[in-house]
Amino acid sequence: MLTVITDGIKTVSLLGISIMQIMKRISAVILSVCMPVLLFGSRSRLFNTSVVFDMLCSIQYFDDIKDAPEFKPLASDMNFMRNLEIVNNKAKASRLCNLYAQLHGNRYDVDECLSLLSNINQYADSVAWAAEILDVSSEMTQVLQSLVEAGYPQYWRDSIYPKLMERIDAYPVDDKMIGTIDRTISEFSGDEKLSVAESNIYILNIKNAFNLADESFCCTPLILDPEIEKQLRLSFVNIYVHENLHKLHISDSLMRKLENLLMHDDFYAANESIARKHNEGGNEAFVVAAEVFLSRKLGLRDDKSVCDELSEYVDGSLVLAPIMYVNLERKYPDETLNDFILRLFDEGVIRAGDVERQYNDAMAIIKARLVADGNMSIVSQKPLVCSPFEYSPAPSPNVWQVLGKVILESTREYLSTY
Repeated sequence: MLTVITDGIKTVSLLGISIMQIMKRISAVILSVCMPVLLFGSRSRLFNTSVVFDMLCSIQYFDDIKDAPEFKPLASDMNFMRNLEIVNNKAKASRLCNLYAQLHGNRYDVDECLSLLSNINQYADSVAWAAEILDVSSEMTQVLQSLVEAGYPQYWRDSIYPKLMERIDAYPVDDKMIGTIDRTISEFSGDEKLSVAESNIYILNIKNAFNLADESFCCTPLILDPEIEKQLRLSFVNIYVHENLHKLHISDSLMRKLENLLMHDDFYAANESIARKHNEGGNEAFVVAAEVFLSRKLGLRDDKSVCDELSEYVDGSLVLAPIMYVNLERKYPDETLNDFILRLFDEGVIRAGDVERQYNDAMAIIKARLVADGNMSIVSQKPLVCSPFEYSPAPSPNVWQVLGKVILESTREYLSTY
């Protein structure tokens, strides 16, 4: 055992590791476990926050925090500013967050963030855009380390988090509605028994919005306003349903069915090409169909919204979604979504060489549910819960496509993707 006195503080060291360091690490572990509950579990079930994502974004948005006392010395540090510029020239905030999400890092533990991003070689070697980050990994690590040493975690807790929660708390959310959604998704998952643990809609201290490859959605707090939502034709409640449905298992055998369609059905292949240009396609049609089906059942969409979503989402290229939607009433209670879709293939409901006819037939059924003028919908069932977005026009979970094209007067910023 060693005892060291530094600046009047006695530190007992065991095998070269101080008790103070051990306690600091224990506190970090406890915080990483408890942070989700402390920060959003008891206050919002629709939105999340993340100190790690915000810290990664702060590299791009350093100008917004540089005048804070904690970071003024960094702003005048030529080496730090040079490294900051090098990183920003290679990696946007969205890509840094996406990389960290792909590494499955704890989103509330800055120490784990530093550790993982210091060792990204293996992952970056297999992903082209991540390889660009690898080129500046040394500078990125130095920038992040400097931010942590300057006190970013405490700054976030004291200055950023309260502002985010002010916006989140002001947003109209019915917790009973979210609870009903969670139970409905769980029941819909059948034997898979999906449990909705937490939201993956992250409200961050940024001025834009972007999605991550793991289906998390990161968004500025500036659009947490129902009126702005209507202008953008989006609904955070629908996004919540959509992204949670992405957690359902899709088997390799089902994905091979899609590959077979791609090779043997020209109509499907042409539309899949369009979807992939939007970074969509594949199993996205399954999630869209399921979200629209459940949202209609819950009263979160009307028939007009359903029709608009299935015909306009990703330029209407997800042609399997309407076919699935009109058949989802046939899904058995204990059947998983994966098994249900496989059954549609086995029964010939989805069949290579016939997708165009099947799609047109499905859309005819959907359109037939609308009033003749096409402006009003027949609402045949009452919503299970009260929702402020029940009659909003064509809310779309794919908000990152919409946000990139819209300038909000309140921010004068483009909401863009990476």
